[in-house]
Amino acid sequence: MSALSDEQSRFRTATVAALVLGVLAVLVLNVVPTANNDIWLLMKVGELIVDTGHIPQTLLFPFTAVRDNHFNAHEWLASVIFHGFDRAFGADRLMWVIAPFALLQFALCVLLTRRQSRSLGAALLLSLLAMLCANSRFVLRPELFALVFLVCLLLVLDRYRSGGRRTTLLWTLPIAVLWANSHGSFLLGPVAAGLFALGEALTVAHSSTGPMTARLRAGWRVGVPYALAGLAMTAACMANPFGWHLLAFPFQLQQSVATRMLVKEWLPTFAPLVMHERPFWIFVVIAAAAVALITALRRHLRATEALLFLFFLALALDRSRHFVWFGFVAATVCARLLGQVTFERRHEMRLRLAAALFSLVALCVSAVVGNAAYATFNYAPSNNLGPALVRELSNPAVKGPVLTSYELGAEVIYRWWPRLQPSIDSRIDSYGDDYALFHVRLLRDEKLLDLFLDGNRVNEMLLLRRDLDLGVRSMPSIRANWHIRLTDGDVFLIERNQPLALTGTSQ
Repeated sequence: MSALSDEQSRFRTATVAALVLGVLAVLVLNVVPTANNDIWLLMKVGELIVDTGHIPQTLLFPFTAVRDNHFNAHEWLASVIFHGFDRAFGADRLMWVIAPFALLQFALCVLLTRRQSRSLGAALLLSLLAMLCANSRFVLRPELFALVFLVCLLLVLDRYRSGGRRTTLLWTLPIAVLWANSHGSFLLGPVAAGLFALGEALTVAHSSTGPMTARLRAGWRVGVPYALAGLAMTAACMANPFGWHLLAFPFQLQQSVATRMLVKEWLPTFAPLVMHERPFWIFVVIAAAAVALITALRRHLRATEALLFLFFLALALDRSRHFVWFGFVAATVCARLLGQVTFERRHEMRLRLAAALFSLVALCVSAVVGNAAYATFNYAPSNNLGPALVRELSNPAVKGPVLTSYELGAEVIYRWWPRLQPSIDSRIDSYGDDYALFHVRLLRDEKLLDLFLDGNRVNEMLLLRRDLDLGVRSMPSIRANWHIRLTDGDVFLIERNQPLALTGTSQ
């Protein structure tokens, strides 16, 4: 009796350790200073929506004629929510907002993988790996909502598969509506439902007996509800301020040359800049481990899991920004396979201890050398303006057009618009390829830059060192007529020696 009691005590201790250390690891990995530049623009757009009751229809903020371009405000709902966080907590405390997002995502993933694997130890380990795979992009941006919706959708589809109640699939509709109004990845929802439709149909058709026509009919009957759910989700996605036009947006974004050239997250997965970073190698290790497990348990692999894994692996191999989806899909596929294996109590004990140990290692490594994005609790690499630059640009005497690097325009808008108007911000998809590439050319072509600066009465430039080194630093006319007013080493505020008089409206 005593030996049994000791075993139960050890089992309980391992469980508590795995849960506590898992939560701590998730928090340490994700609760870091806000570093992405998109959040500034999202909060400003959310403020305008709340204050005016309308979603901006144009770019609005830049000082050039491009301000009249149509604004793809596909993330309007997330913008309103982020503005609410800003009002409630202030920009300086936004890093704490990531904690509930991370814990919710982790809890949902544990719930999904525990349901499929029937092992809490396996669920914790797989969910931690998924969170690690997503870690570099787990920052305050609308993608956080999309990740929650993805796991919720997988939960709904899996619940229908095991229970067979068609009313369960009705939950896919609110997921689709919220997703479409929060992030441009919303079409992944109907795609996932379609993969379930095809996969379950193939599985049933293959396992059925009798003539081929009867087997196909059996597969059809099983697959149709998923297919109808996918079609209904696609229709539900049109419940947004832009109607059916939004359905074309993801495809238009994929075709943007400027986005793929200028935005690091859109670089090909095997681009040198991507392969030299931590997220790439984290993805490679996790993908290799998932492939090894799938190979070992291949006799239990169903068509649905194979299709899900291959589709999201293909996405991840195409663009580095898609690592984030792959981690959670790989976790659910592996959990489904492990669910076909019977775990003895001692094996479950080992899995929980492994989850606890992995959490402890992840926690310690992240605290010492930073997470997948090189961030710690006290520091995160970013293009955010330093305190001295913020104070300098907060001077009311500084006004008018500012030539900006695209990463810096959003913070200028959030803090000082309309007193200061940037030349560009991070909404490359709305600026269009022609303007975005023209903006890059400006920094290399002295004559073109002089015409642009003089014609638009620009007296200040706010540039990253990268853009300054494209050619601006060595241009004779810039060296003669401009000077560096202030720099923090990475961002340079450059001022005209003899300011031009500002006109009533920017040209």
